[in-house]
Amino acid sequence: MLRKLVMYLSAFLPMFLIMWIKEILLGIRNVLDKPWKYSWESVYLNPYLIIEFAIIVLVGIALFGLLRRNRNTGAYTITLKTVKNRSAEYYLAYYSLFILALIEFSLTDPVDLMVLVLLLIVLGIVYIKNDLFFMNPTINIFQSYIYEVEYETNQATITKLIISPVKLSEGDIIDIDISEFEFTFLRRKHEERN
Repeated sequence: MLRKLVMYLSAFLPMFLIMWIKEILLGIRNVLDKPWKYSWESVYLNPYLIIEFAIIVLVGIALFGLLRRNRNTGAYTITLKTVKNRSAEYYLAYYSLFILALIEFSLTDPVDLMVLVLLLIVLGIVYIKNDLFFMNPTINIFQSYIYEVEYETNQATITKLIISPVKLSEGDIIDIDISEFEFTFLRRKHEERN
């Protein structure tokens, strides 16, 4: 359950970082426009912004640790029967949430924070219950593609999400990490043989 929560929260890291930067820039603008009313301390000592930055860093570290732990396993070679790119499937619906959150949300307004937390709880329940790990722009930024693939092993068809820096297609022979999670990583794509 913890790994699912980390995957869910990490999906919003880019949005939280953008919102945090927005609040910093608004604070700087306030200091420059009205120095008699605002001080630099109100920008860099703002407890909301400090806590939010700490959360961003902690979730980022947890995601990095989760991904590294998954890679510290063995690998095996498979031949892909079917390949479906899941990265772009929900692109517009997913990013509309980012736009919604960025329009007027303020990370320093307690009412906006409460609304954001409630929105994240509702989305989190859906995300975690439905294993929507392919809807994660943070992983997409660093790994490029998330595929749902089918392959055979011991005469059974296995379906798995594979995070890959290269494009995959049916018939490709690849090495993947043995994974305890719902997803795994491409280790190596074998060169095509003629």
